[in-house]
Amino acid sequence: MKKIIIILILTLTNFAFGQNNLSEKVSESFNTDNRDKLDSIAKQLNYKGGDQIKVLTIFTINEQGNVVDIKARSVHPLFEKEAIRILNELPKMTPAEYNGKKISQKYSLPIVFEIETDSAKKKRLKKEKKERQRELKKEKN
Repeated sequence: MKKIIIILILTLTNFAFGQNNLSEKVSESFNTDNRDKLDSIAKQLNYKGGDQIKVLTIFTINEQGNVVDIKARSVHPLFEKEAIRILNELPKMTPAEYNGKKISQKYSLPIVFEIETDSAKKKRLKKEKKERQRELKKEKN
């Protein structure tokens, strides 16, 4: 019983303090090409703009800080595959520690894909076009 409580406290403490930017890192791994791909898949499955698809993931951060043993569950295998791909692209993490020794730690992280509305997609594309133009101007100078 003590071991279970220690592991639970370790998990909550490590998730709250040690890996607090995990969600940010996951968001950074999701790029425009993937968004368009998932939007087209979602529309084939009759989802509309603004709908959300939740993918429940479980993975381990091992003693070296690598994300391993990723499992995902969702409404469609393509969303599961995308969530796994995103987690595989995460950089090395800080592994959990117990009594000063690095240990493997399991984490659970829900990933929510939101289908873009047409107006949001237009805004995003317009913004990306402006950013590309700014980059081109910088390269010329």
